[in-house]
Amino acid sequence: MLAYLNGLVKERQNGEMILVTGSESQGQVGYLVKTPDHPRYDVLIPGQRAEVYVYTHVREDAFDLYGFQHPAEKHFFTTLLQVSGVGPKMALALLSHSDDLSLSSMILEEDKAALTGISGVGKKTAERMVLELKDVIMKKIEAGILRRSASGAAPVRAGATAVASGSGDRSNPVFIDAYLALQGLGYKEVQAKQMVELAFSLLGRPERVEDVLKVALKGGLGS
Repeated sequence: MLAYLNGLVKERQNGEMILVTGSESQGQVGYLVKTPDHPRYDVLIPGQRAEVYVYTHVREDAFDLYGFQHPAEKHFFTTLLQVSGVGPKMALALLSHSDDLSLSSMILEEDKAALTGISGVGKKTAERMVLELKDVIMKKIEAGILRRSASGAAPVRAGATAVASGSGDRSNPVFIDAYLALQGLGYKEVQAKQMVELAFSLLGRPERVEDVLKVALKGGLGS
């Protein structure tokens, strides 16, 4: 898999560029690389050299290269891919709308209104991004894999209840689906989290959303 390219920008438009590597004497190869379609990438100018950190996405009918100017931005891109329903195209669209620092802040601050303001991101996707990535992003920032914004790591929003450390429940699809289902029934965000967390503490690691909802609705937190 390709992970890094350094070469001459042959063409660039609409978030795609042809990056030529090699030399005239030994042979040249032009790679089609997709990049965030954002003004910060205007520094990739045809006729000048550039380097990009590459994510390779292979399908039966395609071999796509996604390039980023900073390794932390590439890591953020691959982190977004962990969210159910978020593929490379949506992850690239998110980074075309904003940068990795701003998106990290939105997720850490649980600013779902800002996330849903991005074209293509619905309420459920925003919910999943916050639930599945908040802890992951914080750990990667602390490990130096992702970049920290100038204001520092975002604090946990007042009133939010953290999932037990190491439980992994936040990234559990059953946890997420039960949480969203309770919100659909009219429960507030914090209340729904507490109800699902209580159900998980009683059931261990349940495999069915129905079982979680049954225990959660009888747990007393929803009364």
